[in-house]
Parts: sequence; structure tokens; C-alpha cells
Amino acid sequence: MEDIELITSHIDIVLPTAWDIEGISPFIDIDSSGLIVNYTNPDNYEAAIVRANHPIPSQCGIFYFEIKIINKGKNGIIGIGYCTKQNNINIYPLGQEYKGNKQNKKNKSWWCDYHSDDGYFFCSESGKKYGPPYTTGDIVGCYLNFRNGIIFYTKNGINLGIACYLHSDFKGILYPCVGFKSQGGSVEANFGKKKFKYSALEYQEKAYFITGVNLTNELTKSLKKETSELSCRGKMYFIMGKYEEALADLTKLLETDPNNIIALRYRGEIYYLVKKYDESIADLEKLLTIRPDDEWATEAKKLVNDL
Repeated sequence: MEDIELITSHIDIVLPTAWDIEGISPFIDIDSSGLIVNYTNPDNYEAAIVRANHPIPSQCGIFYFEIKIINKGKNGIIGIGYCTKQNNINIYPLGQEYKGNKQNKKNKSWWCDYHSDDGYFFCSESGKKYGPPYTTGDIVGCYLNFRNGIIFYTKNGINLGIACYLHSDFKGILYPCVGFKSQGGSVEANFGKKKFKYSALEYQEKAYFITGVNLTNELTKSLKKETSELSCRGKMYFIMGKYEEALADLTKLLETDPNNIIALRYRGEIYYLVKKYDESIADLEKLLTIRPDDEWATEAKKLVNDL
């Protein structure tokens, strides 16, 4: 088994840590922490986008951030996602800049976002119904995997499923971003300094700067039991978006330990992501028989049942 390549020193990696205060819209106010953004436009007719202070380095392999909705604002139109530096920060929804403007298509501008008011997901020019709307008090996370081109979102710690796949030849440099078109809208970002609501990733600063694609004995050699090795390896495969490998390990673990709550939790989530909804429900129901008060499993089961 090949060694996994984990970046243990962050010295050469510059990550998004706050919102960019340079060249922002006059309707954007960023507090002293650099994390809280307020949309100050007195009406809803003009909009604005705020980007993170640094792009996401592709060396990370994966990146995840969360946004807490402090106030949805008057009409609740907020979008969370990624964009390139070429996107116009004074136009939102982002797709409007493409209409009748061929130049934007040539300058490598690209974006995606998940909308608060209607639950739609937009990727450049196309949109689709994706997840539930979100509002004041909700926490929305956005996951990006450079290895397999996956983007998915979470809401209050529940995975909403794959939103889109990046093209295999995608070369854009992406920034976390939030768009506003809602008077009084306010959000707070978590770029990994605090514990995430989505427990699968916990903290950005832990060993999630993954550039390799294989797990190794170096990762699990200190684990004495096969069940511990399978559990750890299955979760790491899940984090990397290697769902087939994760399913194999977690299924093997459940063959010897049918009530393993970690395996049931992550296998249930993977089945949901790959649209095997009956299998997902079965794992979640079993998890709830073991832990009837498990809030995550209860909400995840409700999400799958609503499909």
C-alpha cells in the first residue's frame, strides 16, 4: 500500500482566513475580525459579493468552510459558494454578468452558489433545485474536492448531496464567496479556526490537507485492532471523496461489528451521496435504533425521506 501524502507543515500554504477588504463594494461592511459581513445597502435593488482574502490552494486536495446566517435580511437572498477573481463583485446573482456579455466567458470567470431563498444551486449559467432554503440561524457549509471535482453543501451539519462536478480540465483559481441582495443581510464565516458544525471534517487545520490518493500503513500502523483501522481508513476515504473505497472498508467493518455507529453513520451518508437512498435509510434507521436521540441521524433520515 502506497504512502499517503499529508501536508504536515502549513508554512508554504496560504489559506483563506478572512474576507478580503480590498476593493469591496460600498454596500459591504466587514467587522474587525474579518469574518462578519453586513450588507448595508438601504434597498434591495443593488447587490454585492464578498470574496475571501486568499484563493484555495489546489495542494489542499480538499477545502471546506461554513457560513452562519446571522440575519437573512429583508428578502433573504444570499448565495454561498466559490468564484474566480474575474467575477464582478458588484453583480449578484452572479449569473447576471453572463447575460449578453461574451467577454466574461472568455476571461475565465466561473462561479457556483447555493441560494438561501429558494434552495437552488447555480453553476455559471445553469441552475437547478438542490436543497432546502436556509435562513437566520442556519449554518451552511461548502466542500470542494480538487481530486475528484466534487462540490457539496451541508446545512446545520447535514450533507445535502453532490451539487456539481468540476470539469476534468478545470484550471480556475477559486475563492470562497458570499453574495447578497437582501437589505440587512449579515453572515459570519468559519474558515477552520473553530469547530465545524459538519462533524465529518471537524477542523480545517487537522490532517485534511490531503494531496495523496492512497491511505497507508503510516496512517493506521498505530491502530492495534482491524476494526479501528477500517474505521479510520473508511472515514479518511470518505473525506477524500473516494466513496467506493470507503464503502468497502465500512461494509467490511459492519460484517464483524454490525452495530458500529461510525460505520453506520458514514456508510449511510455515502449511500445518500451516490443516490442509493434505500440503503441509506436502512443504515440511518439502524443507527437510530442504537442511538434513538442521535440528532444528526434524525435530520439525515428526514432529508432522505423528503427526496
